[in-house]
Amino acid sequence: MPPKRTKEPVAAETTDDDIKHKKSLKEQLDAQNKKQGFRDWLKLKLMQYNVTSALYMLDWWERLLFNIFIASIVLGTLFAMYVYSHTSLPLFILSIILLALLILLILLCPLHQY
Repeated sequence: MPPKRTKEPVAAETTDDDIKHKKSLKEQLDAQNKKQGFRDWLKLKLMQYNVTSALYMLDWWERLLFNIFIASIVLGTLFAMYVYSHTSLPLFILSIILLALLILLILLCPLHQY
């Protein structure tokens, strides 16, 4: 019985166009992964907000009313900050910085550990 011959793969020649195409595909995939990563982070923060404030048990319209109420409080606070501290620019800047730090703290600190 003669020995079986295995076919050796023929090496395909890669051209510059193939390399550029592979690089562009890799860049597109990296951009999609970054977008997906941001979406996942946003979904996590939304879920943490819903669980922490117990909104997950409300209907969509009740959640909407609650969020409108919270947004009106935040906007009212910003308006009051502008009205009562616009005469003193350093005080207004300090209040904006403190509000930005509070928002950053809320966004970056995990509310629940999963």
